[in-house]
Amino acid sequence: MKLSIVTVNYKSWGHLEAALSALKTDFPGDWEIIVVDNESSPAEFDEFTTRFPWATFIANPKNSGFGHGCNIGVAKASGEQLLFMNPDVIATSPDIQKLMQIKKQHDIGIVAPRQVSANGKAQKVFDDFPSLKNQSKILKALLRVVLPSRFLDPRAAYSELTYCEWVTGSVLLIDHDDFDAIGGWSEDYWMYVEDADLCRKAHDCGLSVAYAPEVEVIHAHGGSSRLNIAVKTMTKLEVIISKHVYTQHHTRGLARWLMHTMIVLLRMPMLVLASILDLLTFLQVPALRVRSRMLLGLLRYYGGVIQTDSWLSPRALANQSSAE
Repeated sequence: MKLSIVTVNYKSWGHLEAALSALKTDFPGDWEIIVVDNESSPAEFDEFTTRFPWATFIANPKNSGFGHGCNIGVAKASGEQLLFMNPDVIATSPDIQKLMQIKKQHDIGIVAPRQVSANGKAQKVFDDFPSLKNQSKILKALLRVVLPSRFLDPRAAYSELTYCEWVTGSVLLIDHDDFDAIGGWSEDYWMYVEDADLCRKAHDCGLSVAYAPEVEVIHAHGGSSRLNIAVKTMTKLEVIISKHVYTQHHTRGLARWLMHTMIVLLRMPMLVLASILDLLTFLQVPALRVRSRMLLGLLRYYGGVIQTDSWLSPRALANQSSAE
């Protein structure tokens, strides 16, 4: 088997149908696609296994997050290469073959293609590793102006292969052996920033990471993570938590303490203000509702950090507890 495509689905059946339909026509015989369905619904699951018998479906009874779901899929994968692809991504087999050719031609460890929305708007695919320099959006923008060759603008127009620090996990190609060598997806992250962590481990092992704008796919960004206020709150909260997890894993000493502090100080005041406005508007503005609930979630999280001495997300901790 040359390639295993691993997709983690969470109540995103409409997007998944479009993704599978785009691949179905000329899907190579030496490829396989594995769909891990988080918090699986029997009705849709059975329907899709019948409609797409050439794909392998794995029912995961709980929503255990992105990295954990990907690792479940990899455990069943036999391909020499692994393509992690969100269910809300439309990519054809020729698109993927071209990405594989670029990876081989340039001997790249991890590579990701250009991603655009359905209306053709380019999306951010790569960035610098989280650090003290880029937690503030203002400082980040300033550095890109002053030192453009060191701090690349991920939203600029690129026409050639661009080496970078990390690429998004929404569409990411890596050799199976390399994936195993760097330890796969860290399950300390429930969702978000695990792609930066994976690429950081790849760099540490001497592997290159690159963005290939020559290959373009369509990505309906947030297809699984913007379903309603509760899901929006959960996903936005996990972004902040995952930055703390990354900080704990990849920084030391004073830099670690400063990073944790900066993450808190850059977000808490705005969430407090949004919560006050939420009350003043009688809980009627969805955007304020999300931020108000985020504040409560963060306060619970920081309380848990003090009690458990662990920065992991409660959801990641639940995964690990259930696996023991």
